Amino acid sequence: MNEMEAPTRSSSSSQGIQSLEIAFSILKCFKEAKAPLSVSELSKRLEMPKNKIHKYLVSFIRVGALIQNKKDSTYAMGPALIELGLVALQQYDVAKIAKPHIREFSKQINHSVALAIWSEEGPMIAEYERSDKPIQVEIQAGYRFPLLMTALGKCFAAFLPSAQVRPLVQREIDNYQLDEQTVNQELQTIREERVSFRNTPFAGIPGSMSVASPIFDYTGNMVAALCLIGFAGEIDISPTSDDVLKLKEKASQITKQLT
Repeated sequence: MNEMEAPTRSSSSSQGIQSLEIAFSILKCFKEAKAPLSVSELSKRLEMPKNKIHKYLVSFIRVGALIQNKKDSTYAMGPALIELGLVALQQYDVAKIAKPHIREFSKQINHSVALAIWSEEGPMIAEYERSDKPIQVEIQAGYRFPLLMTALGKCFAAFLPSAQVRPLVQREIDNYQLDEQTVNQELQTIREERVSFRNTPFAGIPGSMSVASPIFDYTGNMVAALCLIGFAGEIDISPTSDDVLKLKEKASQITKQLT
């Protein structure tokens, strides 16, 4: 199964939330109809009582997933769904576009290379290509990691909107007892240099050394980060080293494809 695909119902043995599945089936009706729908039309398509459907519609309107035309009592997809769809498309596109770059890049420099995207729970590995070295760093797609203790995480902390990441940043400052001024200075340097580093081991984080660079979309927003991951002595993380310059160049190439 592709790492970016969700498991189908038949492939999952876990008990789900029926109301969520019903809600999704209602939204699918709008996708298939490609037009506004009334409660009566939804009731026919879903073979579901109107009063039950109406409760879902009220909630969808409250969160912006649907909008209502009060003149003809029809409903259509709202701005929240459009925004979610655009984000999902951007994340899918960057992983799809970056995958061949990651494979080529890993072979070229013989380092393990990772691509991370942002999820609701923070940064997450979307693609990973191992090097050919005898001792490997093992990371699975879907792996999540801290913001301030990893090179990838620092990229997101530096370039994503403050309102989006600041609560997580502050939580890690408190949890890891970090100096807030030092953290802010490092994030500013990352913004200026477009590269972040980790050169010490940290519990639970694969490898002891990593360097990352951001990837942007056509709007200028950061959508992913590209990273070299390895052990001490393998990667030269000095700012002007070949490893760092090639990483930044590769991240820029992927950005150009997205813009």
